[in-house]
Amino acid sequence: MARTILDRELRELDAQIVRLGDMVDDALGKSLEALGAGDLAQSGMVIENDNLIDSLRAAVEEHAIRLLTLQQPLGGRDLRFLASALSIVGDLERMGDGAAGIAQNVLRMAPLRGETMPHVKIDEEIAGRKLHEEVSEETIMHGIQELGKEARRVLQGTMKAFAARDVKAARYIWEEDDVVDVRYHLVRHDLMAMMTGARAIPALQNDSLILQRATYLLWIAHKLERVGDHCSNICERLLFIVEGETYAHQQTQPTS
Repeated sequence: MARTILDRELRELDAQIVRLGDMVDDALGKSLEALGAGDLAQSGMVIENDNLIDSLRAAVEEHAIRLLTLQQPLGGRDLRFLASALSIVGDLERMGDGAAGIAQNVLRMAPLRGETMPHVKIDEEIAGRKLHEEVSEETIMHGIQELGKEARRVLQGTMKAFAARDVKAARYIWEEDDVVDVRYHLVRHDLMAMMTGARAIPALQNDSLILQRATYLLWIAHKLERVGDHCSNICERLLFIVEGETYAHQQTQPTS
């Protein structure tokens, strides 16, 4: 394969990956909108469109393998990019699965929306946040939406860094993944507070569906937290593409 043809193919492959990232971000945004509005039709669209994400991932994998087979690059950035493309689209596809999973949980929660969770007073500290407030289903949903915004911000930053081959931005996103984790732990903490100790029995007596709703909300929060993990993986692969070694390896190098 002539060099000019290979360069064009690599650009096309790169554009496919960026497009896949855009599709995943759009799916996450729509799933969060559906969650906030209880929109079952939009949830169904997110689930249906997950097939498009899966198909594009398969197309990227086929494209990358074809280039590896025909070109057989022996080293350098081209080889690292083609090898890493398979991992990157795998992480993107799993984030798309997470968006579809959120939409599925919205559908499952629809029959459970008769009652609302009780308000619980919390007076303690978690992750540096002083808690002197009431926790309710409304505040928990707000926390999940904030977690979703942060997860999407990280995904958008990751794909921007990938498109620009910006290793500085990729390294920053990798190191700042704990921002998503903190928001997830806050949501999880509030959900657990609703169902702890003496609060659990009266809550169940007033609303027999509370445990099911709380479980689905926890699953949704977990799927959003995983977005940050997958973005960290992509950033690691980007550093490998550009610099030729993983960030973890760089961190363990002896200093002179």
